[in-house]
This record gives sequence, structure tokens and C-alpha cells, in this order.
Amino acid sequence: MDKPKNMVVGLGQCSLDILGSLGQYPPVDSKCDLDKVLIQGGGPVATALVTLARLGVPGVFLGCVGDDDFGRRIARGLEREKVDCRHLLVESGASSQFSFVAVEQDGGRRTIFCHRGSCRPLIEDDLPAEMICSSRLLHLDGSHPAAALAAARLARANGVITVLDGGSWRPGIEELLPLIDHLVVSGRFAEHWVPGRPVQEILPVLLGFGCQAATVTNGEAGSHTQSRDGESFHLPAFSVKSVDTTGCGDVFHGGYLFGLLQNWSLLRTVRFSAACAAIKSTALGGRTAIPTLLAVEDFLSR
Repeated sequence: MDKPKNMVVGLGQCSLDILGSLGQYPPVDSKCDLDKVLIQGGGPVATALVTLARLGVPGVFLGCVGDDDFGRRIARGLEREKVDCRHLLVESGASSQFSFVAVEQDGGRRTIFCHRGSCRPLIEDDLPAEMICSSRLLHLDGSHPAAALAAARLARANGVITVLDGGSWRPGIEELLPLIDHLVVSGRFAEHWVPGRPVQEILPVLLGFGCQAATVTNGEAGSHTQSRDGESFHLPAFSVKSVDTTGCGDVFHGGYLFGLLQNWSLLRTVRFSAACAAIKSTALGGRTAIPTLLAVEDFLSR
């Protein structure tokens, strides 16, 4: 049976974000007013799938929420974005992950306070194995380590391309890395492997785990990419008036997944991903300004 043309499965974190915009971060034991407040879904893989959905590609989310109000809000937010949540595990009596995000108005820098919730991590028995094996892409963020490892092994055995969002180092990630085809990681993640060294020296280390391509993103400094076949480039960040950088990395990954589905060159894929993230940063919230395909194409044409 032929694989569905655009099927993407994402396994990872989902959360509810409570965002507040303020003039500047306050000192300890003080009080400040929030200019704006917003509540919406978040999480690396979940937001990457929302990005794909806005670009016109359906995706399936594998994760876990509690049966609390936060969990219901998380699920509704994904379903409204046309993300398939039929395999979202709802754990009775558990609390869902949520974050409070304080966003500074000048430049969009943010401070995140995160509560992980009490949901159990997914395990191999929770996985829809047939769905993973018949997909084109598997997107992971390193959470749910046992399930992620089992899913990556299934993907590798069935020719499914794997992508990892390495936002930060997690225990056990070393076992997962050799099963990843595309590593797209933050500067913080890269720094864990080769502390204090320039990105140009980190990329070969990442490629050493066996991936086809590695990209390190670093906010305003842009991104550096290197592939196994020798391609190497740096892309500066697009110049936009940034309001909130929350979720920029997640949206970058959604754009990267889209580029892989189109069989674009690595350079075109990374440039498209950076454009998606830049547009997202122009409004408060990790999902508010995630663009459509037409909006990204218009942005790039200008």
C-alpha cells in the first residue's frame, strides 16, 4: 500500500500557555501590571503540527493531557487547528502541563515558568504502530523517551524520515540521536555537546550521530546548517519587529517539516522555516501569528 502523501506523526509535549505582556521584567518582591494577557496551546511538537496545519498539511499528534480544564483547552485548541487528536491520551485524575510566560514588550524576550503536570509519559504500548509505519515523517522533541525511542525504531525500519526538535538536552537523548535523520536544535542544545566552541565545530559532532543534516538555530543570530554530503551554510535571521519569541523554534520546525514534504533543497527548507518563525514573532503568543503558505510566500517575495 502506498503511503499517504502528506502524513506526519508528531510525538511530544503539549501544554497550555498563559502569556502576559509587560514593559520590563520586574525585580523580586515587586508588582507590575500586564498590558495584555493571552491563553492558548503550546508545546514543541504540538505547535509544529499547528504550523503544518496552517500551511495546509494534516498531522497526527501523540501526547498526553490530564482530564482537567487545562487538558480540555489543549485538546480543543489542537482540534480547532485541524490537528488529528484521536490518539491523544487523556489520563484520569492527572494534571496537564502549563506555563506562564512573561513577555517583555521591547524585543519580545520572554521568561517561562513551567509546570510539567502529573501525566505519565507515553510508553511503547500507547503507540499506533501502523500509523507511524505508514507515515512520511515522524517528528519528536525527546519527551516520552520510551515511546519516542520505540517510535523512532519503527520509523527507521519502515523508511519513515525522522526529525528531532532539540530545544534542550534531556536524559537519555543519546540513545535517540542515532535514529534521527534531521537534527534541528537550539544553541542551548548544541552547547551541551561541545561547550564554549563555535557552531562550525558543533555541527560535525551532531552529524557524527548519523543524521543526514543538522541545523543549529540561535535566535537573532540566525541559523547554521551542515549536511552529510558536505553542504554548509549560515542564514541570518529575517529583520522583523519582534513582539514575542515564544514558540519561534516550534514554528521553525513546522516549516522544516513542510519543506521536507515538498522535497525542497536544504537551503530552501531552512529559509522557509526561518520565514515562518519570523512572521510568528510579530504577535503575542506561540500560535497567534503562525502564517499560511500564501503569507510565507508573500513575505519571502518581499
